[in-house]
Formats: sequence, structure tokens, C-alpha cells
Amino acid sequence: MSLSWAPWQPLRRRQPLEVLMPGSVLSVEQDLRDKTYKAGLISRALALFRVDRVTIFSDEETAERDKSLLAELLRYQVTPPHLKRKVFPLKEELKYAGLMPPLNLPNHSPSKEARAGAIIDGLVISKGEEGCEVFLGDVGTGLLRNCRERPGDVVTVVITSTSSERTFLERASWGRVYVGYEVEIGDDLRKELERLRSSGFAVIGTSRYGSTQYGLLKELADRPLAVVIGGPRTGLLQYARRTDFDLIINTVPDQGTETVRSEEALFSTLAIINSVLLA
Repeated sequence: MSLSWAPWQPLRRRQPLEVLMPGSVLSVEQDLRDKTYKAGLISRALALFRVDRVTIFSDEETAERDKSLLAELLRYQVTPPHLKRKVFPLKEELKYAGLMPPLNLPNHSPSKEARAGAIIDGLVISKGEEGCEVFLGDVGTGLLRNCRERPGDVVTVVITSTSSERTFLERASWGRVYVGYEVEIGDDLRKELERLRSSGFAVIGTSRYGSTQYGLLKELADRPLAVVIGGPRTGLLQYARRTDFDLIINTVPDQGTETVRSEEALFSTLAIINSVLLA
């Protein structure tokens, strides 16, 4: 297997990193165009700082349509470009998807030639007695034997051999290479916090009333981390208790603006966590 064609190979974090944010982050935007652009900024932050999973929860201001829209846009953006048109049918919600900045993850720039050893994310388009026919973008299609997947599933494969007539595949993995985040639609925050606690996560909240002693983050470095971002109009501590968190931090101290937008809090918080935990 080879990743030699990829100009960079970022590694997954040693411990999982999850972000929780309310669907209401899109509520302050008036139209689909602006909502889409904001989702693109959120997607960039998640990928830039190697977040493993984002869970979209409900708060008092969350409209279900915004919650579903945010999930759809984040999933669209993390999907490899060569698969997007086949994975996502044309729909109104994706009308302005082209406004979102590209992520350029390692699996977003696959080999354009059917070269043995190349790892590619493909889409199962049919299943027969021989196995699954998998769409690979510019490479065309390949045959994956002993296929458990169904048509419509995305699968990571490695090209094992090629000929003028057929490309043969085996199931593969990106291993420790970071290739994006998973998107989950969650419940209300209290239930999500209970889930995290039962799974051993250290939970970090963000608030203008939080601590700026970022060195405290190092005490949590050996545990999976979850970062909770509040809504655009309601601070996190207005619907959660301090005791729900292992640590609450203010990542924009002495802010120059009256408010900090959710996507701004996301960038600043992940940047500080990244800096402290790598120091």
C-alpha cells in the first residue's frame, strides 16, 4: 500500500477529539447562502485541527431544519470530491455548496491512474456474484471481491492489480492518517454530556467567564477530549452547569467585539488546545 502520492500525511490524534455544537449556530444567518458559507468555515476548523467527530445537539434556539442542514453540509464537505456527485443527489440544501472552502485532505486528492498499491475511497455502485463494482473517480471502476458492503456505501480500497480490462481491489484502511471527521446528530446537551462521561471523555466548555490558565489542559491530555461550543445568543452556562465540565476556558480573553461567534470560538479554542497539547 502506498500514500507516496499524497504531499502530506497528517496523523490522527493520540486521543480522540470530539466537538459538540448546537444546530442554532446557523440561526443567525438569514439565507441559505450565508448558512452554507458558515458551515464551510466550521468544516475547515474541524479538519484543520484534526477533529475526529462533531455532534450537533439541540438547544432552545435550534430549529430542526438548521440542525439537519448543518449536518448535511458538514458531511458533504468531508466527502472526497470525486464521490460527491454520486453520494449526494441534487437538492436545494446544496445549492451553494461551492462556496465552502475545500478541505484538501489526503483522501481528497486520489491517484488519477490505476496504480497498484494506491489507496482510494470508492463508492459501491453494484453488487454481483463476483463481488462489488466500486466507482473510483478518474481511475474508473474496480472489482472488490468478498464484498460485504451494499450499493451506496463508501469503502476504502487498495488497488492490487490492473489490466487493460479490469482493476482489482482489496479492502484497505487509512491507518493512522487523518482523513476527516464523522458527523452525528445528537440529542439535547445534557444527554450528550452523560454519554461522554460514561465513555471516559474529559469535557471542556467554552465561556467568556472561563479560565485563561490553558496549562490546565495538560492534565487532561491522556483522556479523550470533548469540546462544547455554545450557541450564538445563549452562553453555554445558561443551559449547562459548571459541574458538567472538567474545565471551562475563555479562548478569546479581552475580546474586542461584543460577542464571539460560534465559528470564531471554535477556531480559537481548537488552536489553543492544539498548541498546549503539542507543547
